[in-house]
Amino acid sequence: MGLNALQQAVDAASQMGNALSGADREYVVQFAIQTGDTELTSKLLDELSQPGVDREAVYRRFNALTDFKPDWIRSIENLLVSIEMYRIQEEKAVRTLTELLSAFGMELSEQEIKVLAPEQIKDHADRLEIMKEVGLPMENTREGGDHGRRDTGSSADHTRGL
Repeated sequence: MGLNALQQAVDAASQMGNALSGADREYVVQFAIQTGDTELTSKLLDELSQPGVDREAVYRRFNALTDFKPDWIRSIENLLVSIEMYRIQEEKAVRTLTELLSAFGMELSEQEIKVLAPEQIKDHADRLEIMKEVGLPMENTREGGDHGRRDTGSSADHTRGL
């Protein structure tokens, strides 16, 4: 942002009195802030101060020079940036939750955590805790669970060390 351009724009707009409308003054100030270019800002002021000028045409021409965007486009861009920031935060939170659950013996993938309701994850954790307390083998844990496999009695179900 060009503070010099801003100060000059405010001073020049004030000196013009009623030659500029409030909307024109606001546009000039925003233009000065965005560009920081005192020459362009001065040229904009000169053009807007001409009697009978087509203000919309002047706005369009100067918008093209600066890639000036209407408020609704800036609002949409800001919302999209916010959504992306929340996605990044969600990924970090899911990754951290996966690591924490894993550390306590609950193996769930990041994808499973995303699709399961929080109540389902809590219920699963409660079941695992109860199984620990009563000494039952725990499923889906790093602590020796069978990971969903059933013991059929065949030797193929068991790994043996040589």
